[in-house]
Amino acid sequence: MLLPALSATAATLDADALIGRLAKPAPATVAFREVRFSPLVNEPLVVAGELGYDGPSSLDRRVTEPYHETVAIRGESVRVEREGEPVRSFGLNRAPELRGLLSGFTALLAGDPAVLERSFKVAASGSDEAWTLELTPSDARARRRLQQIVVNGRADVPQCFTMLTANGGASVLLLGPTADRELPKPTTLDAVKHLCRAE
Repeated sequence: MLLPALSATAATLDADALIGRLAKPAPATVAFREVRFSPLVNEPLVVAGELGYDGPSSLDRRVTEPYHETVAIRGESVRVEREGEPVRSFGLNRAPELRGLLSGFTALLAGDPAVLERSFKVAASGSDEAWTLELTPSDARARRRLQQIVVNGRADVPQCFTMLTANGGASVLLLGPTADRELPKPTTLDAVKHLCRAE
């Protein structure tokens, strides 16, 4: 349900109300396609699969194309299972992008602005029909690795979850029906961002 009378201007969009509308009960799953850009390579890496949310400290990232891999985050622990390779386990502090994905994505699905604001400075712009949330890590040490998370969506549906790293890299998660859209050619970061804002 849309909230009435929210202005289309950036100055008056209520971030707390918007985040509250995004709440989904656990467990929840959503299809994704990830486009990962690195300053070290010319072409982005594209993978697809499903995200599974079981609560504030539990997230699964299951890749099914072009290979099979499951990343399971439980609290501060990460377990990675990839076909043909030994199982790996490590602390979440070694993976700032995964921490950003866990803290940002699960707080959005919980519809809890207070949880988001513990870790991020939150700015909202747009309108009910087409909105953007910018999440900037509050901690200066975190910003040395993860510069910002940008969430694009429409109504109560997030369409894209973009993580921008301090080294010039970026990871764009296209979510739900947006994941099925054809990627632009050439597949540049700006072109994928445009896709995230499309109707």
